[in-house]
Amino acid sequence: MNASLLSLNAGSASLKFALFDSAIDSNSSSLPTPILRGEIDAPSSKPTLTYTHAGEPSRTEASNAPRGDIGGETTWLIDWLTRNCEAPRPTLVAHRIVHGGLHYNECVRITPGVFADLQRLTSLAPLHQGPGLAGVQAAQASLPEAMQVACFDTAFHAKHTDAERRYAIPRAWHERGYQRYGFHGLSYDAISRRLPAVLGEQAHGSVVVAHLGSGASLCGMRDLQSVTTTMGFTALDGLVMGTRCGALDPGLVLQWFQHDGMQSEEVSDLLYKKSGLLGVSEISADTRDLLASKDPRAQQALDVFVASIVRQTGAIIATLGGLDALVFTGGIGTHQPMIRAAVVQKLAWLGLVTNVEANANGDLNIASSSSRIPIFALPTDEEAVMAAQAAVLHTASAKR
Repeated sequence: MNASLLSLNAGSASLKFALFDSAIDSNSSSLPTPILRGEIDAPSSKPTLTYTHAGEPSRTEASNAPRGDIGGETTWLIDWLTRNCEAPRPTLVAHRIVHGGLHYNECVRITPGVFADLQRLTSLAPLHQGPGLAGVQAAQASLPEAMQVACFDTAFHAKHTDAERRYAIPRAWHERGYQRYGFHGLSYDAISRRLPAVLGEQAHGSVVVAHLGSGASLCGMRDLQSVTTTMGFTALDGLVMGTRCGALDPGLVLQWFQHDGMQSEEVSDLLYKKSGLLGVSEISADTRDLLASKDPRAQQALDVFVASIVRQTGAIIATLGGLDALVFTGGIGTHQPMIRAAVVQKLAWLGLVTNVEANANGDLNIASSSSRIPIFALPTDEEAVMAAQAAVLHTASAKR
């Protein structure tokens, strides 16, 4: 085996990872297959590592990593990989960094200057930027000989037109970076690489991809490139999410400050951590819990979630000028047929019809034969996209 490449995908309180043979064809548009992949999470308040070798059943074991501490989890994970895997120590580490700001529109080697730039963007993605950078620091300490690279969620949307990027605010503020960036780009990149295999030439048409999870957004693609997306300056905008509010009248925020006397920390906590499905239901931020609940507030939260998806799907289709395919991805998008069915039912006027059995079984193609438009539920693979991007950067660096 050649030297290995490690992808670290830090969430706000969990850490996904994948280990690859670093001999990745940097000219290939297809995604590489990992040797090993897994996640450290705490479903029962106790950190647990779930992992699988290629072609084998998944396994779990207790983790001694500090709960929700991405830096600590990264240190523990690298030590675990060293002790338990036959692969060589990684010589290349790819990190998911949510916000690249104005200047980072492609994968980049992490230098002290780059790290400092990314730290200054933490307030724009407080649930993810800090944990992602904590993972960088831990990996640098554990693997000082490895090349560390940053892969950005904002990069996939970097070629949007000025009309898509710009808010209707004074020009000086736009030029200071107050503009629409979009997120979930690594996920959308992964889907764009899968679409030709399932759609053929139609993949180059107008495609709406719904990345639905605890964080959620939509992306409108044409010719496999992002044309528009629902998230903007921060990861708060757009769809209703697990604990985030989604699109909101800015006058409401002004009212909280000017009339209710709230402080910025209180408003931030309310919008990022106490709103969304959790705020409406007062039960859970998890759609699985809400679908299982008989409390009417649970159904109300789900109705608000679905309505936001339908409303903004219509806006995305209008921007694209039509619809050639609808794709669901993300944890909810690929694993929750009831949510998919509810969305498609409200979009039936477009000629969308699900195949009830295929949707319930979790098939990739979930469209009925009577559907005028293809519908898919495709798993994303952010870690593989990160590995592919890092391989391209590494190859280019080696040629210099």
